[in-house]
Amino acid sequence: MKSSVEPPAVASARVTAIDGLRGLLAVVVLAWHVCAPFGINWMLMPAHFAVGLFFVLSSYVLTRSWEGRFGVFLARRVVRLWPVYALCLAAGYIIASVPPVWSEFLWYPLIGPNDEPSINPPVWSLFLEVWAMPFMPLIVWSSSDKIRGITCAAAAMLVGLIVPQVSILCLFVIGASFSHISFRNRLLDAAIPQWLGRISYSLYLSHALVLKVFVHAFGAWGGVLAIPAALCIGWLIWWSVERQSIKLSRKIGRTAVFQMSSIAT
Repeated sequence: MKSSVEPPAVASARVTAIDGLRGLLAVVVLAWHVCAPFGINWMLMPAHFAVGLFFVLSSYVLTRSWEGRFGVFLARRVVRLWPVYALCLAAGYIIASVPPVWSEFLWYPLIGPNDEPSINPPVWSLFLEVWAMPFMPLIVWSSSDKIRGITCAAAAMLVGLIVPQVSILCLFVIGASFSHISFRNRLLDAAIPQWLGRISYSLYLSHALVLKVFVHAFGAWGGVLAIPAALCIGWLIWWSVERQSIKLSRKIGRTAVFQMSSIAT
């Protein structure tokens, strides 16, 4: 029996301050790589620490928006993340003028980096997120009110045991444990941090390629010139590719909810 029920909108649990913080962290990673050739990157938050915070924030947001359908969750994450990843990987091969390794477009996020340097170094973090995804139901369960305190204590203990090679799964658990807390901050809610937050994923995956081009052309100071270029290219990738993949991932969620509603009626 057909139902006249319209596909409901996917539940939104967006916290704008988190978007702003994610944008600032992306700029920290960019600035760290720009400053590295001059030996002054020690003045900034280490890039790997900023990436670790990215994972905490991602887990926080994903846990707040969790709808209990693991298959839909995986499909939405793939549609959300892969197009920008594939574009930046392809751009990396074009810039390096080497034949592409086609398997990297599908398998790199699963098997992770090998002994050879990646054509686009920042993509290593996708490998870690992909391997955390199967644990998402457990992570969501671990953030429940009854065991949140135990979760935080266990996660903190694990961090203490394995620093500086912090467990990404542990970071996801920490982020999920705070998923019931709403964060607001006027600075992070301002227009510039929010804009940076929107383009943060595209900026993060593309900035190393922009730096490579500018440093090759202008030397170490080319990195400074690359900052506005990286921001512009990050926005362009967000506008042309990432924005569309976000819309499609949300459509996947709405379609699944609509189908379940139709079956129920």
